[in-house]
Amino acid sequence: MSTLATHAPDSITKGMEIAGTVLVFVLIGWFVDRRLGSTPWFMIACVVLAVVAQFLKLFYVYNAQMSRLESQRREAVHSR
Repeated sequence: MSTLATHAPDSITKGMEIAGTVLVFVLIGWFVDRRLGSTPWFMIACVVLAVVAQFLKLFYVYNAQMSRLESQRREAVHSR
């Protein structure tokens, strides 16, 4: 099986998580703006917060995965 096929479900899950989180924060911001009459400031702030948080999460998860894979590779090379 190709590498693309084995990683596709994980990529789809990550994409849906990002989209879902941003959508939830848009709705929260929209609700707060409607209650306070401050349209669109809270919605914009919530979207920016959601996007920044998701990309930071992706960055740290990616770094952790790469560190784990690099240590596995080092162990495999030294065990030869």
